[in-house]
Amino acid sequence: MLPIDPTNETAYSFVVFGASGHLALSRIFPALWQLYRDNRLPQGTKIFTFCRTQIELGKYRIKCVPYMGLSKDRDPLKYNSFWTNVHCCCGKYDNPEDYEDLTAAMVRQEMKHNMSLANRIFYLAIPPIVFDQVTLNVSRKCLTITGWNRVIVEKPFAKNELTYRPYQTQLCQTFKESQIYMIDHYLSKQVIQNLFVVRFTNHIWSETWNNKHIAAIMISVKCEKPVRAKADYFNQFGIIRDCMTNDMMQLLAMLTIEQPYSNYVEDMRDEKLKVLKQIITLDMSNVVLGQYSNNGMETDPIKVGYTQHSYIPNESLTPTFAMATLRIQSKRWTGVPFILRVGKALNESKTEVRVQYKSMDCDHRDDKQIIPNELVLRLSPREQLFMRMMLKQSGQNLCLRETELNLMRWDRTVPDNFPSLLLDVFAGNQMLFMRTDEQCEIWRIFSQVLDFIDVHRPKPLLYDFGSRGPMAAYEMAARHGFKFYESDEWHAKRTSSADSAEADPSRAQQTMPNWMSSPTMS
Repeated sequence: MLPIDPTNETAYSFVVFGASGHLALSRIFPALWQLYRDNRLPQGTKIFTFCRTQIELGKYRIKCVPYMGLSKDRDPLKYNSFWTNVHCCCGKYDNPEDYEDLTAAMVRQEMKHNMSLANRIFYLAIPPIVFDQVTLNVSRKCLTITGWNRVIVEKPFAKNELTYRPYQTQLCQTFKESQIYMIDHYLSKQVIQNLFVVRFTNHIWSETWNNKHIAAIMISVKCEKPVRAKADYFNQFGIIRDCMTNDMMQLLAMLTIEQPYSNYVEDMRDEKLKVLKQIITLDMSNVVLGQYSNNGMETDPIKVGYTQHSYIPNESLTPTFAMATLRIQSKRWTGVPFILRVGKALNESKTEVRVQYKSMDCDHRDDKQIIPNELVLRLSPREQLFMRMMLKQSGQNLCLRETELNLMRWDRTVPDNFPSLLLDVFAGNQMLFMRTDEQCEIWRIFSQVLDFIDVHRPKPLLYDFGSRGPMAAYEMAARHGFKFYESDEWHAKRTSSADSAEADPSRAQQTMPNWMSSPTMS
């Protein structure tokens, strides 16, 4: 990574466009505060808000409080100091004069501290409808000439392949590719490092990471909460655009790329682009859509059907669940289904990748089914990496039981990676950010399906609030060769026991799960 601040004479201006929105309040400012609190934010950084709403600093500060995670023991003085670096501006997105006022405010702060270099970051947390106006005015009125300029682009990145082309053209005409950071909130450096270590430094996985040994791969993003935040956005864009066409496809690309020629960022992004180009365009025959409905058992007024929310139109056909099966045309991956599953109001919240290996043909001496090996990479709620495998039970008879090979410490809480992503922008590290041509290929993959949904408005299958989603999705996954087994609740229980064992080693051997081998839903 490049050094952030090689001298003490560098000023940094961090401008948040769309500062009155939920994203700025709940994510951007908490991340900036966390960096400042931990002394990781570069010295000389000044933060500027810009939106159409007139913002008073004191009132804005109060709005941010619920999201800041403040501690009474250590934060009060430093928290006050943080807000002395924040300056509020307002204006119309299509008015160049308001951008001149923003630039004047940045220059005043730079001159006030007598900084010889001025670097500027522009975070575009704005609706797509004003994207062109903001990028054009920023490029004409707000760029520094004594340092570097970088722009963070927030999803949604258009709506389909057709609308993305002018989006990409406008962005690349106003900024260089090296200045563009298309942010993906989901990826974290630890996850990427784990994928690469498992794939490229361990012979047992490096040699079996192909269609000769792998039967299917499933990427799941399950959320037990209903649609609440950004409801208007979600109802317009749907679950596929919200998650599949960015976060999940980035995970898929990192799973399937060939080893980059070097650790250079562009080599990595080139490999991601290659594998995205090899993915066959998705069609509706490989997609299942669902929408959650009232299960009739919940007493919580929030836990109702999607169209029963007061903020959702009664006739909405927006999917809240989707499963899609993708195929990659390459020597390594031909024949392997890549199943993407995402949904709201499901039975649990978790994000994971399951690499399911082909079954072994062997003579086993009991009636229990042999469960194929699975490499499970869990990103949330805990970061875990383990292998499901078969061993012999204790005793005279050759009876099998399922066990696991743990590849990480138990119960490792996932740190928030968003502050680190912001630091990467300061440092000029684009490793965890999409290149514009990558997103172009992703839209090529999904646009046919998205256009069909927008035009024909197919009715999604209903599933109960708190269930695992529509049964048709799991039937489709089974047809493509993915097998569902007992849930990994045993793994979570053993995780809790491992925590207790750290405090009391005598308990370490007390928990031995009773494995079940009959197929059920996961």
